Amino acid sequence: MRNLIKAERFKFLHSSTLWIVIAVLFAFCSISILTGVYDSAESALRSISKDIPIPLLGCSVYGAIILLDDFSNGMIKHYIASGYKRAFIILAKFIHYIFGCCVLLFVYPLLCVTFTAIVRGVETSFVLVMQQFILVFIKSLPLYLGIVGIFFLACILLQNAAIAMAVSVAVSISLVVFSNKLYANNFDILKYSPIIQLNEVAATPISCEYLIAVVISILFLNICLCGSIIKFEHDEY
Repeated sequence: MRNLIKAERFKFLHSSTLWIVIAVLFAFCSISILTGVYDSAESALRSISKDIPIPLLGCSVYGAIILLDDFSNGMIKHYIASGYKRAFIILAKFIHYIFGCCVLLFVYPLLCVTFTAIVRGVETSFVLVMQQFILVFIKSLPLYLGIVGIFFLACILLQNAAIAMAVSVAVSISLVVFSNKLYANNFDILKYSPIIQLNEVAATPISCEYLIAVVISILFLNICLCGSIIKFEHDEY
């Protein structure tokens, strides 16, 4: 397991995929900043924290690229032939993917808020903005993890980067659109949904609904991991 973790750490440190994805997302955000969509760092933070599809799209693209590279180049067969347990192979990739998603979910809004502060200024102080940013990140991270777990499962199930990416993008958009529409139509049970709570994370304090959504999200993340391991254990190479 230790060698697998080292291999995944090496890939993370020497791969430019994550930084390219972040750069592309930041480029689109920069257009909004420069055209005046955000008039202050505070408004940028409020808007970005509710703009759930963008980081989800970034995580789905990132996952399809970094998770399935070893499937396409034959490295997976090498790991199996070398005697590594299949569950450990998946677990190492899972740790790599989740860590990369955490970096993306932190760096992308940080760049956007900081750039907005430079270009448009702040309403209060930059220190207060950063404190609020850290709080929003900590509160939103566990909610995001359950959702990105779906992308991990999709990659292991499909084992084709293009198809997995398309499915993950479709799932991320569908989850956001349908959750918001159903909640707007008085489906109150959805107040416990991670998607709905992500919309509220910057504006409301920690509530019972938020804590339940976190539990649901972490539970779903573990289900996706277990499902991925079971699928990989039964694959033939």
